[in-house]
Amino acid sequence: MLEDIPETMINRQMNDTRYISKFIMSVLSNIVREDTNDDGVNSKNIIPSNGKITTQLKQDWGLNDVWNALILPRFERMNALTNSQDFTSKNTNGKIIPTVPLELSKGFQKKRIDHRHHAMDALVIACATRDHVNLLNNQSAKSDNSRYDLQNKLRNKEKWKDNNGNQRDKFTTFKKPWDNFTAEAKNELEKMVVSFKQNLRVINKATNHYEKIENGKKVSKKQEGINWAIRKPMHKDTVSGKIELPRIKVPKGKILTATRKSIDTSFDLKTIESITDTGIQKILKNYLKAKDNKPELAFSPEGLEDLNKNIALYNDGKPHQPIYKARIFEIGSKFPIGQTGNKKDKYVEAAKGTNLFFAVFQNENGKRSFETIPLNEVIERQKQGLSSVPDKNEKQDVLLFHLSPNDLVYVPTQEELTSNAKIDFSNLTPEQKNRIYKTVSFSGFQCFFVRNDVATSIVNKSEFSSLNKMEKSIERIMVKDVCIKIIVDRLGNISKAE
Repeated sequence: MLEDIPETMINRQMNDTRYISKFIMSVLSNIVREDTNDDGVNSKNIIPSNGKITTQLKQDWGLNDVWNALILPRFERMNALTNSQDFTSKNTNGKIIPTVPLELSKGFQKKRIDHRHHAMDALVIACATRDHVNLLNNQSAKSDNSRYDLQNKLRNKEKWKDNNGNQRDKFTTFKKPWDNFTAEAKNELEKMVVSFKQNLRVINKATNHYEKIENGKKVSKKQEGINWAIRKPMHKDTVSGKIELPRIKVPKGKILTATRKSIDTSFDLKTIESITDTGIQKILKNYLKAKDNKPELAFSPEGLEDLNKNIALYNDGKPHQPIYKARIFEIGSKFPIGQTGNKKDKYVEAAKGTNLFFAVFQNENGKRSFETIPLNEVIERQKQGLSSVPDKNEKQDVLLFHLSPNDLVYVPTQEELTSNAKIDFSNLTPEQKNRIYKTVSFSGFQCFFVRNDVATSIVNKSEFSSLNKMEKSIERIMVKDVCIKIIVDRLGNISKAE
């Protein structure tokens, strides 16, 4: 019911976070507690920190500059796409840094556009000590205890002269954890490949119980036979009927279905063209034209009442039944709900996000072909104990590999393809790791990707495409035509998928 979505956490969320943090500290204390001299509520090996502390340490340790350097190429690419210099600027030191135009700055956080910020935060937290936390908490609380011992231990110093000309020491930034910390952090973040958790479970065997009365008592019984539980939504709610319209040419592999829909302000000229009944089509077109082609005027509740009162005017003077609903046809890859009774005549569309397998086939000449395996086919194959994706397609092309959402692929260069050189996936260069893409989604013969480190677009529907994902790589290579599927294990080792 709020008029504006809050940009920061509300009080309830803050309290929930405080409670969760307190609870997690007690749980983790059980893991890291020492055998002696560690009897507190929380273990002495648990150090609570907060965002202000990590922000200060990132600044002093040079990680903000590292982050700017990591994401700068994306902002420079935005300059090229928009033919402007709006996405970069110079700081006080004359360095080029990423930025966004003022009109896009509300709510924008350059940290959040790249998944690697989690690794950077983890590195800072790992290197922060209890002394860092104590010192910064004292300063935040404006405590009288300045802790000179900690200042001297943790901070750098520089010389300055007071009003009397005496030379003194002044504490400045925090010392880095080790000498080459900033350079090594940048090097490791550049080499990082982001992998993603997947949930590809489609069906599993279920054990169902029911209650019945035996000898006057209610008892629980186990259902006999094999029962399958489907763990993905099979289809959208809308049920359609299969139709045939001689005036519509249906592509191979598709079917024509129709759904009855109430007429409302969404009925523009394009929607009216999709009505199966040409007589109703003609009436609605004439009426829409009389209303200056404005659906919000023509098909509002008042507009519909006006249409049905004077329906003969828009039907060449002939009377017609009032129109409140119309059948809309659609060309698609829908499938029947069942195989018996009236279920075989009811068609549904796969639910969004349930396409789990994109098959890449290859013929004897090395040419690839592609196919999205529908969820209903995957369910049937798994029930029969078969693999989710068939080994061959209708043309007898052999399965090369299959992709699922969040799978990673490597896009080789033209030189790597023509030279047929073996790629050492265990020792990829930072440039090669920039050509690792995450599979986002697919439908039919299309498959969409995004680079593995990209969390969100700098500009919605602009940086990559109107869908915020791409069929082609940054270098304009069609990814599905050349990609190699790779696997990243829990330790970060990269290998080619077998």
